[in-house]
Amino acid sequence: MKRYRKLLIKMHNHKYDRHYTAEGYYCFYCGDPADGLDHVPSLSSIDTMDYLYRKRNQIPAVTVACCSQCNGAMSSERLDTVAERLIYLESFYQKVFEKQNKTWSEEEIEELGFSLKNSIRSSQERLQRYVHKIRGIQRRSIMVETHPIFEINEDEERKQI
Repeated sequence: MKRYRKLLIKMHNHKYDRHYTAEGYYCFYCGDPADGLDHVPSLSSIDTMDYLYRKRNQIPAVTVACCSQCNGAMSSERLDTVAERLIYLESFYQKVFEKQNKTWSEEEIEELGFSLKNSIRSSQERLQRYVHKIRGIQRRSIMVETHPIFEINEDEERKQI
C-alpha cells in the first residue's frame, strides 16, 4: 500500500496547491495540532478527475494541514471537497461520541472504587476531545472564506486546448 501511495504522489502531487490558513499548522478540520497533510480530493480519486471536470465542478486540488485522527477517519471515503469532508467528519465524530457516551452523575462516580472512578473520569475526558473536535469542525464549516477555491491553472488550461 505504501508503495502504491508513493507512486500516486509521484504521479499527481504536482496537481495540488498547498492551502495555508492564518491559524498556522493546525488541523484544517478540527483545529488540533496537525501532523500531516490531507490531499483534497484524495490521491486515489484524482486519477478519475481531469482538469476540465474539476473546473466545471469547482473542485480545487489542494493539500491542507491535518491531524492523523481526521485523516484516518476519511481514509477510505470518496470525499472530493473540503465541504464534503467537514460534513463527513462532523457526523463521524458525532457517532463515535454517541456510541461511547455514558453519562455518570458525580454521586455515582463517588460511589465507585478508586480505579473504576479514575477510569470513568478518564473516559469522560476522552469524550470531551470528541466534543472539541466536533465544535472545531462546525466552526470551520461556517468559515467558508477559509475554504480553498478553484483557481484556473493556466498550464493545465493550455494542455486541455
